[in-house]
Amino acid sequence: MERRNLIGFAIFLISGAILAFLAGVSVAVLDLPPTAVVRNVKNTAKELVRGPWYRDHRWMPRRYEGVGLVKHDPERSWAGITVMQGMFDEGIKARAYDADGTLLQEWPLDFLSIWPKPTHILPESRIPKGSKGYHTQGIALEKDGSILVNFAERGTARLGPCGDVIWTVDHMTHHSITENPDGTYWIPNKRDPATVAEEYRLPGASIEAILEADNYYADSALLIDTDGRVIEDVPILEPALDWLAQRQEFDIIYGLNEEDLDPIHLNDIEVVTPALSARLPGSEPGDLLLSMRNLNALTVLNKSSNKIVWMQHGPWVQQHDPDIAPDGTITVFDNGSGRRMPGRDFVGARVLRFDPVTSLAETIYPKTDDQRFFSFIMGTHQALPNDNILVTESMSGRVFEFTPDGEIVWEMVFVAGTRSAALIEEARRYPLGYVDRSVWSCP
Repeated sequence: MERRNLIGFAIFLISGAILAFLAGVSVAVLDLPPTAVVRNVKNTAKELVRGPWYRDHRWMPRRYEGVGLVKHDPERSWAGITVMQGMFDEGIKARAYDADGTLLQEWPLDFLSIWPKPTHILPESRIPKGSKGYHTQGIALEKDGSILVNFAERGTARLGPCGDVIWTVDHMTHHSITENPDGTYWIPNKRDPATVAEEYRLPGASIEAILEADNYYADSALLIDTDGRVIEDVPILEPALDWLAQRQEFDIIYGLNEEDLDPIHLNDIEVVTPALSARLPGSEPGDLLLSMRNLNALTVLNKSSNKIVWMQHGPWVQQHDPDIAPDGTITVFDNGSGRRMPGRDFVGARVLRFDPVTSLAETIYPKTDDQRFFSFIMGTHQALPNDNILVTESMSGRVFEFTPDGEIVWEMVFVAGTRSAALIEEARRYPLGYVDRSVWSCP
């Protein structure tokens, strides 16, 4: 008797499942009202669980309320033009904003419009096939209203006030664009692995493996003139490995992930000032301060000898954007970690000031627990003339300015879709009168 009841119950469940399936098919085919509800729930669930990863893996779930300018204290913020670039909901673009959040100009960043037939990218599989599959990094605004933008590992372009291509740097440039007083620029560059001597290839780092992994492996620092020509190409990998080997820091070399084939990951270049040089014996004004993310290191490369004369591992973690302060200290965007670590009493990113003489670090921001912010990759900061600091919290689509006492006085937030943050890779502030805005009156 019990066996018959179990069989009957099983038949009932199977029949119910079949009927439910057929009903669902009928609703979908006929596009009856519940279908739209189910579709919306499904799409929202995707963004809640993964962010719009099915659209682009760099977008993260939204963390902040509001869209556009969400805070502006005109008395305490430094008024200026803020340029930024990134992956907005409307596509990959560069934008210029007024202090009150008014959009002044927008440049669509279409790789294939700038490089219709690129020949400088290795391997060829890295050439974008359409409007996706690439992103932008550094940005600089020129006084004529034009901009420079890095397409990560795919080149640098200077675009006119209305988007026309003025010139391109046909190298695999990436990350920061550092403006020099004479109008030149320092830009990191990804080298052809065939240019790396065998003694500088880590275990597993064959040319084929590097190309297949499609990682940086060997970087150089390019000095670009005002017409986009390369006037210096300074290797970075070899002097970095020489420094580590000479000091027998083999634990660092072999602690690198062989599968990544990315030992250095150069992400910023700054020019050593007299004030910093005075704090670092062996360095000279004009040397290069380099940020090597995967070594958690800042280094100084002597231009005369092409040798590293100083290297400091931490107290930052996978840092970006070191800047040299007027007193010779260094401020850093410290990306931090997604979990607590010994010596760090919080999770997340920070802006810190480091004294290379004492090796002491001071957290400039956040000041309190409720100010915690996080960008596990990317992120920049910029010291402003009024002693405020502008921060790009890249992964959260947020740009904000804070005062020396830690108060936020200007803030913009950008979103993608309904649940995700846009990706703002860098924002920079320029004086209000830096550009004659009439040049942006484009057809």
